[in-house]
Amino acid sequence: MSKHEVFSPPERALSFLAGLVNLVVGLGFFFLPELHPPLWPTSIPVILDRFIGAIILGNAAGAFWLATEREWARVRPLALVAVVYGTLVAFALLYHLLWLGASSTFWIYFLFDVPFLLVYYGLFIYHDIVPRMAKRAARRVMDQAQE
Repeated sequence: MSKHEVFSPPERALSFLAGLVNLVVGLGFFFLPELHPPLWPTSIPVILDRFIGAIILGNAAGAFWLATEREWARVRPLALVAVVYGTLVAFALLYHLLWLGASSTFWIYFLFDVPFLLVYYGLFIYHDIVPRMAKRAARRVMDQAQE
């Protein structure tokens, strides 16, 4: 197994850390809406609060599961979900902040989302894009050598 196919111990530790952060935030949204903690700068219905909490708790469960995996191929599907979800959240936050004049408190959520996105983008670049580019370059060299 090549180094790009392995989900390394530092990567698993980052996944576990992401799971812990998501667990805390998800529990806050899911179980504490009646206490009105300062988790969201605008009022939202309790059911939506719990829905957001459930999504974040699902992300926590996925991150904890990823922390147990040693093979990138088994991690890729859930990591792809995290990339799509995190990217959509980032774009939605930017849209609300820059065009709709949302509360500047939403910058906290944007700045919270970006590090996770950077880690997941880095994982995909390292595990998928770099090996594909290397294989493509090796094929070109082989093709040129055969000419």
